Amino acid sequence: MILVTVIWVLLMLTVIAWTYARQCQMELRMTGFQTNSTKAYYIARAGVARAISFLREDKLKDQGVLGEEDLIEIDDKDENWVYDHPAEAWGYNPEAYGIDPEDDEEDWGAYLEDRKKDAQGKLLVRVEDLSGRLNLNGATRIQIQRLLEVCGVEEDYAKALSAAIVDYIDVDEDPTIVDDVRLDGWEFGDQATEDTYYNPHQSPEEIEVSGPSLVMKNEPMSAVEELLLVPGMKDFIYYGEDENRDGELDDNENDGDESPPYDNADGELQLGLRDFVSVQSGLSTERIGRPNLNSAPFEVIQALLWGEEESEDNAADIAEKIVKYRDGGDRYLGSDDDKRFRTLPHTDENSDGIDAVGLDSVEADRAAQAFGVASDYFQILSTGIVNDVKKTLKVSVLRSFIEQVDLNEGGPDRRSRFSRDEEPEEQVQILTINYEEEG
Repeated sequence: MILVTVIWVLLMLTVIAWTYARQCQMELRMTGFQTNSTKAYYIARAGVARAISFLREDKLKDQGVLGEEDLIEIDDKDENWVYDHPAEAWGYNPEAYGIDPEDDEEDWGAYLEDRKKDAQGKLLVRVEDLSGRLNLNGATRIQIQRLLEVCGVEEDYAKALSAAIVDYIDVDEDPTIVDDVRLDGWEFGDQATEDTYYNPHQSPEEIEVSGPSLVMKNEPMSAVEELLLVPGMKDFIYYGEDENRDGELDDNENDGDESPPYDNADGELQLGLRDFVSVQSGLSTERIGRPNLNSAPFEVIQALLWGEEESEDNAADIAEKIVKYRDGGDRYLGSDDDKRFRTLPHTDENSDGIDAVGLDSVEADRAAQAFGVASDYFQILSTGIVNDVKKTLKVSVLRSFIEQVDLNEGGPDRRSRFSRDEEPEEQVQILTINYEEEG
């Protein structure tokens, strides 16, 4: 009996010891994970700071005030041209960002601590030029309609939805009526005001008392996500159906609501509108809302060249010529073989312009009227990796330039307001528009 008791006691002690050891091991792993996660976070922050440094110096270069000891080397062709291209140092920078399209993806990564591969962590940075997208706050109804059609929206629905987007943004309360459209499942009300037009199931008296169910903002959009508040907007139009981003229509992308993503099951791939629009780009230049041709996606180029009188196929052909010329032999935007549009209306021996693409004069003029070549709105994706633990920061920034104040202008009264030891104001302003953490 005593022996049995001793055995049971030993068994219980063994279980307790094993449980305690497992708990200690788990806590040790959790501590290690937290440590690695913290390190990865600060590596990612360093990547954001690195990208901002290159964006800052690129702006100084464009303004002709870059110092001799700065990070960016000035190409002779770049002098006197104000433009932005993803192949510049702020976008294509394998040594600083750790990403080179010519290398295998498993070899990507800027290693820290003297770049040794046994170091504590590595960094991956991507900088996307959001100024290549269509700015909804400055776009016309026909431009939005064409982009919706390029994304796969049926023509009549694209007409009505583009009108609703314009009505959501514009300051007046008069609805934009598009004639000769036939829509299934989308009803409209009295055309007197936007509230009555887009809320057909509410009477004017009810709207007056309790307000409309669907509210039109009548102000510029502050975020692309506001599109989800626009009457007629559907998830598959906004998000798209290409969940794995392979450019092909897979079974789960064509089965309705049976499995994510939720699609319209029409047998055609729907691209997401959110990937081609912005609400900030172009606002700090004189060409308000005009996308940068150096970074605009094919879909945006086609949409803006597809006017009311032009055919879809003709616009697609012109867009294909532009993209093929711009992206170089590897067809990868943001690599060292890209061609840069330093200007649009003309070319000379020091610059590549739109007529270098091989367009006729009418086509070149249309492109020059629709696009610009400078950017001010960027998205930084910075990932820190430590022992397979990843932390990604997604930061959208708006860049602007402030002219240097000349203290000699305005006489002694103006100079007296500034201290002799006062630091000069930073000329390049970087404003954070959006900040997200992943991992």
